[in-house]
Amino acid sequence: MIQIKANALGVMPLSIIWFANKPMKLNCLNSFYKQSTCCEDISGYQRKSFYTKIIDLTASEESIAGKFDQSTIYKIRRSAREGVTTDIESDINQFVIFYNLFANTKQLSSLGQNFYKYQSVIFITKAVYNQQDIVMHAYLTDKDLKRVRLFHSASLFREMNNAESKAIVGRANRLLHFKDMCLFKKEGYEIYDLGGYAEGTSDEALLGINRFKDSFGGKLIQESDYLPLPAKILSALGKLFK
Repeated sequence: MIQIKANALGVMPLSIIWFANKPMKLNCLNSFYKQSTCCEDISGYQRKSFYTKIIDLTASEESIAGKFDQSTIYKIRRSAREGVTTDIESDINQFVIFYNLFANTKQLSSLGQNFYKYQSVIFITKAVYNQQDIVMHAYLTDKDLKRVRLFHSASLFREMNNAESKAIVGRANRLLHFKDMCLFKKEGYEIYDLGGYAEGTSDEALLGINRFKDSFGGKLIQESDYLPLPAKILSALGKLFK
């Protein structure tokens, strides 16, 4: 279980608790549970189903790769032939800079100070092509549960408008995922969480992300996010005064 101290709307102290078995009723005033394995309604919380795909890292590397679709296997092998390498990024600031540049191109929210609150449980990897970082992954790591969870992913290339450059990045991203699985397996982790799955969506962009995650095989599971009701009320009030 991972527990992070934060604030709701910058004023209400809040604990963010990841991967708990079941929310504690006594915590309903100040705790937000993410991806709890519990799937029942709990008094004092608003429950929302959360789906994700997980890869079993207790299997052999060959068995893990054997669940990938053929296109993904081809792209991983081609990326390695193209000279893409993978490495660990030890500087969290480099990831934040990289991600925020990526977010700006996609009209996504930038990472701020809240991201640094996770620093003790963050593990960052990257794919490198021609001495340039082109893909980065930031993971939440729970050593007790032996689970890693993709938290943020970003890709960037100086010539991203070029179709071939985009293809190189896409292949490198798949290679990095596989290398990450192998790395975490060697470190003793048993669950590789791809960071969410848009079950039942009709949104084409989300369906594309689902297909990408499906290409690695894995198992679709249902978990729960539990939002404390006071935080829900504060959030609603905050929207009224924006």
